[in-house]
Amino acid sequence: MPILYTIGLLVIFFTLAIAEILVPSAGLLGLFAVAAAITAVLIAFTVSLNFALAVILALLVLTPILLSIVLRLWPQTTIGKEILNRRSSESKSTTPTATAPDGTPLTDLVGRYGVAASNLLPAGRVIVDGHKVDAVSTGMPIDSGDPIKVVRVQSGKLQVRLATSEESQAHPPTASTEPILPTGSPDSAITLDEVNLDDLDI
Repeated sequence: MPILYTIGLLVIFFTLAIAEILVPSAGLLGLFAVAAAITAVLIAFTVSLNFALAVILALLVLTPILLSIVLRLWPQTTIGKEILNRRSSESKSTTPTATAPDGTPLTDLVGRYGVAASNLLPAGRVIVDGHKVDAVSTGMPIDSGDPIKVVRVQSGKLQVRLATSEESQAHPPTASTEPILPTGSPDSAITLDEVNLDDLDI
């Protein structure tokens, strides 16, 4: 009879150990599993020393093998998929999304074409779809006014490269992507012909 008790407690131990991995229980099932294993070993000693040593050896050999198999299969179970998806969504929600000054996510600009608003050596500013944002060149330095293509977003900045001539012809910069000339530049100066002398009180 003690042998049957020992075998039964071993079965309970392995069942609870598997359940602890599959079902979140805050360690409660694990405590019951340890208690069952200890009780099985104590009862085994009442039978014989050799039987007790055999039970201990079985625990030491079978436990890690069984747990490793369960851990490999756990992500494929319904509970495992639900927990992993929940953790993945939580980690994504905690990561702030990089945006342009007007709130547009930078990821929406990936694959778009624009123009360099300043020299990228390798960092600078670009204008893409009317959004003037910080960017970093992924290759050679890019001169101001050169056409660029957004390849990805990294560390809150656009990663851009120099657009090829074919891409520039297929996606020419629009008026909204041209660099804004600063006030006081030659192109913004008012000529004498544009001044209405009749409006001047002389």
